[in-house]
Amino acid sequence: MDLVNNKIEDVSTIESLKELFGVQYLDPGQRAIVSANENDLYFYTVYAGKHQVKVELGDCCYFLSDDKKTALLQRGPCEVTSSHLATVIRGYMPENKTSEIRTKTNLPYVNGCSTKQVFAPDRLGDPTLQILDIPPYSSEQAHHIHSTVRVAYILSGTGRSIVGMNDKNIVESLYPGKIVVLEKMCPHHFETDGEHLIVLPLHVFSSVGALENNHPMFNGTHMTE
Repeated sequence: MDLVNNKIEDVSTIESLKELFGVQYLDPGQRAIVSANENDLYFYTVYAGKHQVKVELGDCCYFLSDDKKTALLQRGPCEVTSSHLATVIRGYMPENKTSEIRTKTNLPYVNGCSTKQVFAPDRLGDPTLQILDIPPYSSEQAHHIHSTVRVAYILSGTGRSIVGMNDKNIVESLYPGKIVVLEKMCPHHFETDGEHLIVLPLHVFSSVGALENNHPMFNGTHMTE
């Protein structure tokens, strides 16, 4: 096993570490289906590449238009045609939504990054789709983990995904159309060189969102008596 700048070069070791740390990389156009593990709290199914996806009653599907200019959210029962990436989340039934994908973000994030909510969570814990803009010569965070899965689609730009701990790191190139499925507790971060990296991450659970008595309508109401 050779280590070059903490990059593991042995193919068998790379594959075993991907499984150990919990990451899957899918190339543009690659057809694959990735489902939740038996120890996940929330059930999801990722359809990479071209698929006709059947969405059952009680579920919903996040997917991209063929031209990658629109994000769509459809509740079941329905069938959707997906050319790039579709993720079905079980037990969540929001109304149907569409959103133009614009890469101009409006919320600051760490290390000079910025973000925008494409589909914000209606309530605390609901899924959310984001745009993440990682500027040139930056890192989207220090090495970190999430408590639930992230399904990330590379919309534009190039960079690297680093997964692992200490000197056991997998370094994977990121470019348009690449899909990264990060299982819960997977230690990782993304890096860039000379251009912006625009990522669409889907969080199957959000740690923020409206509560019964903490939302704009409630907080914007002031009693007269």
